[in-house]
Amino acid sequence: MTPSSNPFIALLDLFRSPVDCFTAVHQRPKWALVPYLLLILTPFGLWGSYFNQVDLVWLQDTLRNQLPQLTDENQLNWLSREVLLAGEVFSDILGRTASLLLLALWLNLATKNSKAPQPFGKWLAASCFIMLPTLIGDLASYLNVLFNPSQVLPNAADLNSLNAFIKLPMNHPWAAFASSIPLLAPWYIALSYIAVSLWCGIDRAKAIVIATLPWLLVVTVWPLLILTA
Repeated sequence: MTPSSNPFIALLDLFRSPVDCFTAVHQRPKWALVPYLLLILTPFGLWGSYFNQVDLVWLQDTLRNQLPQLTDENQLNWLSREVLLAGEVFSDILGRTASLLLLALWLNLATKNSKAPQPFGKWLAASCFIMLPTLIGDLASYLNVLFNPSQVLPNAADLNSLNAFIKLPMNHPWAAFASSIPLLAPWYIALSYIAVSLWCGIDRAKAIVIATLPWLLVVTVWPLLILTA
């Protein structure tokens, strides 16, 4: 085991040798700034490409049909290309930052009683690397937007979401759930397991539970809330 020598090698090691990556991140948590910047900057490229390629008239008509609150004349300004682009980028940045904070908080609380508990700051650094495979979804989505001539709504444009394949309309009660569930969640779970095992000396079964439980709660509690609404 050889810790990554710099933050850029750590990015590569996350995919080829996660143990080396997390060993280095434990020693240098400030390296997490690099993956965090990547996670919040890639939406600019993805959504910029999407709104350059999509038929804006079709998109505006579809949004007006699916979202009744946008039918008023005074709401039409919200359907301009610039406003829609800003909304999607801001939503991604806010959502990803919140996911990192929540994941770090969970890992911090769940490992408090371990042999080697870690501070919140280190788990936040680990979370930035754990969620880094999201970039693969962004790249796949970007290429799909460029080379796929079919028109898709924004909530189905991200290939890392369940809704990219079932394509629920935006006014469907399950649309938010489907567009928020990442298909790369098993990868996030595997990386969380590695970090928890490596940093805290937790046995395999407990580390698997800690890594899996937050995602399991999302895919069980959220549907229950929808069904009971």
